[in-house]
Amino acid sequence: MYNSNGFEMKILETKRCILRPVSLKDAPNLFDYYKQDIVVKYLPFKKHETIFDTEKFIRLFFLKNYNEGKIGHYAIVLKKENKVIGNVGFNNISISSKKGEMGICINPSYWGYDLSTELAEEMLRYGFNDLNLEKIIAITFEDNTYSQKALENLGFHYVKTFNKNLKSKKIRNPIKCHEYEMLKINYINKFKLYKKG
Repeated sequence: MYNSNGFEMKILETKRCILRPVSLKDAPNLFDYYKQDIVVKYLPFKKHETIFDTEKFIRLFFLKNYNEGKIGHYAIVLKKENKVIGNVGFNNISISSKKGEMGICINPSYWGYDLSTELAEEMLRYGFNDLNLEKIIAITFEDNTYSQKALENLGFHYVKTFNKNLKSKKIRNPIKCHEYEMLKINYINKFKLYKKG
């Protein structure tokens, strides 16, 4: 899929997943997880009540950004089931961006299989090698200790803790967030060490 800047959202692949642009046909699978409180707990929108909410969201978040020439999120297709189980990517950056914030959202039915690490590794490769980013950041919430540990294991460095106000009425604001980053030079050096080992 090419956007208005001529940039191709090319298909990516990991050991267990195919990453491709989201389409309206993915609405049932996306609705399956966006209708859950646990998934949207820290997201800036309410849980989806109907599949029409999901279709609207696909148009506004995925397709609109693709068409505007932004690099957005991919659908995560689990190979063994040929099913969309989440989305992953950079939060709508331009093709000239040097920094990108990585985000991953996975259907809770597929938590516990360490897919997030596998997907994050591909996003690092894609971001630094294909998009030529200089820095990739990731933000986690204080109670998400699993993600914090996973980021550290991938080689991300803790930057700071900050307070963030969320739109959700179910969350007591502000909530503490942790910011992590990886620089391209650190990624290159880590990869060299990995190849030598």
